[in-house]
Amino acid sequence: MASYDQQFKVLEVPPIVQELVGAGVQEPPSQYVHPEQDRPTAVISEMPDPIPIIDLSRLSAGSAEEFDKLRSALKNLDLSLAVGHGMEPSFLAEAMKATREFFNLPLEEKQKYSNIVDGVKLGMYGYGNDMVVKENQVLDWNDRLNLLVEPESLRTYRLWPTQSPFFQRHSV
Repeated sequence: MASYDQQFKVLEVPPIVQELVGAGVQEPPSQYVHPEQDRPTAVISEMPDPIPIIDLSRLSAGSAEEFDKLRSALKNLDLSLAVGHGMEPSFLAEAMKATREFFNLPLEEKQKYSNIVDGVKLGMYGYGNDMVVKENQVLDWNDRLNLLVEPESLRTYRLWPTQSPFFQRHSV
């Protein structure tokens, strides 16, 4: 199977959204704006009741019923609640806290974990923005930190933030 880099040719390295905002950009540039015809037509005025609950333990066990629930939730709502993942609430709270702390760091500090390789190529992992792989691609108006967690042997620890005890405990 071809690697991600072999499947897609990166056409350009987009700017970090925080850089654009810091430079005084008042409106998202056109590459971040979906054409009118591509925008969703249905607007959900309130949260669905109940929110679809997807049990990941059943999903990983091959439950066709759970897979159908997930497919329906993603197709119709782009929203679901995942349970049965085996992560303790305290771990999830600590991960959210560490993530918020990372994104509150100054831009220069976050760029130490950049997904830009050799100044011209975007890697899959690290801090940055979307890869531009096709002409006129609409980008998400966000920055992200994408870390490979499993398998552990493939983790790229130089991309794991060093400021947070949470990331440090999980990068050893």
